[in-house]
Amino acid sequence: MNTRYKALLWSNVSLVLVLLGISVGMRQPLLQQFSVLERQIMAKQMSHVTDAILMHAEQLDTNAVAEASWTEMHTYLGTKAVDADPNFYADSYFGSVGTWKYDTLGLSDRWGTWRHLDRVNVQTQMLQVAPANLRQQIIQSLELQRFPSDHEPALTESRSIFVMATAPHPLLLASRPVLKSTGQGPRHGTIVLGKELNQAFLDELVRNTTLTAQLIPIAPSRRTDLTAEPGQFLKNGGNIQALNQQWLAGELFLFDGKEQAIYRLRVTAPRLEYQQGLAMLNQLTIILFAVGITLGTVISWLMDRNFRHQQTLQSSQAALRLTNLELEKLANLDGLTLVANRRAFEHYLQLEWLRALRNQTPLTLILCDIDYFKHFNDSYGHLAGDACLVQIALALKRALKRPSDLVARYGGEEFAIILPETTLAGGKIVAQQLLEQIQELKIAHTNPADQAVRQSGASTGEFVSLSFGVASITPQPHDCADALIAQSDQNLYAAKDLGRNQVFAS
Repeated sequence: MNTRYKALLWSNVSLVLVLLGISVGMRQPLLQQFSVLERQIMAKQMSHVTDAILMHAEQLDTNAVAEASWTEMHTYLGTKAVDADPNFYADSYFGSVGTWKYDTLGLSDRWGTWRHLDRVNVQTQMLQVAPANLRQQIIQSLELQRFPSDHEPALTESRSIFVMATAPHPLLLASRPVLKSTGQGPRHGTIVLGKELNQAFLDELVRNTTLTAQLIPIAPSRRTDLTAEPGQFLKNGGNIQALNQQWLAGELFLFDGKEQAIYRLRVTAPRLEYQQGLAMLNQLTIILFAVGITLGTVISWLMDRNFRHQQTLQSSQAALRLTNLELEKLANLDGLTLVANRRAFEHYLQLEWLRALRNQTPLTLILCDIDYFKHFNDSYGHLAGDACLVQIALALKRALKRPSDLVARYGGEEFAIILPETTLAGGKIVAQQLLEQIQELKIAHTNPADQAVRQSGASTGEFVSLSFGVASITPQPHDCADALIAQSDQNLYAAKDLGRNQVFAS
């Protein structure tokens, strides 16, 4: 009998060792896969940061084009300083700079003399003379005025965008030749706009993400190792590295007017996928070890076999139920807005339709759509668009009072609200409340530089708005839920045809 127990004990020890060997053998390949996954995610996030910086640069250049193509500006800088209108600059720029997207403004005339070189005071939002060291750097920067001659066609599209190392923060500069309102020469000067790359700018780049951003000066001895194409001021380092088990880092390089890298933009992110994978593998090792010990105990203590088997089985079933519940919950949620997705909407609508049919109670559906959302994405970028969708969904969900009411993401920028036991009049009141809730968010939605929008007659307005279509029905046996959806969708388009930012119910 003792020999048998020894054999059983050795078998159990062997089983534990095999399970632990499997865990150790799986560990490194799985961690490698998690590392690959997190680098792919980090590369995508770095791409978003790059796009955000380029968007700021293009916005700065767009403002420079608008200022440089102004007839009065062309006349002012083409006239000798002693003969020029002494009030032109003050009348044009003082008192209104706070509404613009730059904080440095410089004007040089056709003779190369810098007439004005000012900065926006952070506290007063008014122009004031730039510090002497900044003035000297900009005046000496030949790259800001490196444009084709007046007779060359390329003059119209010529520009200069680069980063200048200034104190206390570097500047993103954009310069354009001052031309006639038709975009033709002769060039009567240069306009320079600058955006300070301070911490607030960096925080805006990574808003609504887990990233952090930091600007690091590059020592002159290392600048020769980094090259850029002519006119390129931003370059992805392409090297994503794990700093430790907690942090991952990637780099972007910022270049000056001579295509020399002068700043490294380091972007760091927590290694969430790696940490989750490591925790899972540690848990797996513990589970395998525990399983081996449990089996050994079961074999060694035959009297406790049934009890321990039942206990393990019940624990596994409870964990499986919890896992299934979590999976079902995730399957019914929209990954971005965390409200019900289209699948959950269709299921809930069918349930409430059958309930309303059985009880002969009204069922109301509201379809709403963000007005001109494509223009919002084009103007502010997809990161801001995603943030806008999250705010809208949260506001809609917060405005609903009854547990039976459901808000769901119906499409890209379209949401649906199911209101059981609600009449058309009640649904219209709820839609009006939702409209007011969205208006109170005051999410900026202006795009004055978008010529295509103005020429089409569309107006994005001052803030993001929604249009609402409301429909209600008391279901009959010959009806179907699709009819309610179709009527609500038809009313939504009616609200848009009437001018948007309103409720239409019928």
